[in-house]
Amino acid sequence: TRVRSSAASDVYKRQTLNFVYADDQGNIGMISPGYYPIVKSGAPWLPLPGTGEADIAGSIPYDAVPQVYDPPSHMIFTANQRPVGNDYPYFIGTTWGDFDNGYRANEISAELSGKSQLTMQDMERIQNSTHDYLAGEIVPELLKALRGNVAGGDAQQAQALLQSWNGNMDVNSPAASIWWTFWTRYLADTFNPWWQANHVPIKQQPGLAVGTGQTSLDEDLETWTLHDPQNAAFTLPNGNKRDASAVMLQAFGESVGELSKTLGSDPNQWQWGKLHSRTIASLLGVDALSYGPRPTGGDEWTPNAAGGSPLSANDPMLSASEHGPSWRIIVDWASGQAEGTYPGGQDENPASPWYENQISHWWDGQYYPMIAGAIARQQAGSVVWTLSR
Repeated sequence: TRVRSSAASDVYKRQTLNFVYADDQGNIGMISPGYYPIVKSGAPWLPLPGTGEADIAGSIPYDAVPQVYDPPSHMIFTANQRPVGNDYPYFIGTTWGDFDNGYRANEISAELSGKSQLTMQDMERIQNSTHDYLAGEIVPELLKALRGNVAGGDAQQAQALLQSWNGNMDVNSPAASIWWTFWTRYLADTFNPWWQANHVPIKQQPGLAVGTGQTSLDEDLETWTLHDPQNAAFTLPNGNKRDASAVMLQAFGESVGELSKTLGSDPNQWQWGKLHSRTIASLLGVDALSYGPRPTGGDEWTPNAAGGSPLSANDPMLSASEHGPSWRIIVDWASGQAEGTYPGGQDENPASPWYENQISHWWDGQYYPMIAGAIARQQAGSVVWTLSR
């Protein structure tokens, strides 16, 4: 019997982009267009037999693809999260392989829901936000576990930094480094004993959790920490009883040790930018034509997204992020104003003055006004190009 991954599995891993819509009449919408295959039988997220019974039998009807128009909430947000609920009748992919875990979307939703009216300045703040939604959920639980259980100057300082932290992954924040290093160690200390006991090969750096960067395990650990702290996964395979608090204490101690070794003994000097950087890559993929790396705020769970993976088990330094928001645009239909900025320039020729002239504005969270062509031609120093045959 031949066994292969079904064509459906391959297609699901190349998800369509979401298209969002708004007009001057107050209508808004979103659609994930494209062809979503339906297989005859079996679980499309797993390898399927290549003998015919699990072949593609068609595609999801166009009217049923994920979409929304003028929802009752009067808002739409999309940040790579799963666009449908549990009652959606078709399979379009999994959070593990195809969608973000939704922490960025949760943060954006909270911001949009927090005010009855939003200005362009509010939207600028949301687009450039470095607030980590998951940190906001987990750090209070960590602080509960640490209460009365922390000894040593470095550890007590680190605890105090977390206690006063606003949850923003700002480039100069030492608490941001503590949080990120803690979460990485918390994943490893929870899951690695089980992988090792069951001889699961870990293809990442030794000592890192196999779930580092895997959205499903982040979600599992979040859920257990908040709602099931006695979950059996915290107990070691040899039967040594542990709960979420015990593993958090272990992970916190290891994090303080790692940061002390890497960044020095003063926790106030553990700025996030020393661990985390961003590169704006050339479209050609040539390092010499790229911008950076340079220290940056944000992480993979902040609206101003900037991922990165730990380089080794005993070094909290992250690989440079090479992804994030590409084109920021804000339109106020009521006033007719619009603004935007792009991490690069309007010309992909490295010798052009417009190759990277917008990077500084994009990096600093600033915007250029978008104006009509007739108005632009009236401005001093404007240049008009005319295409002719």
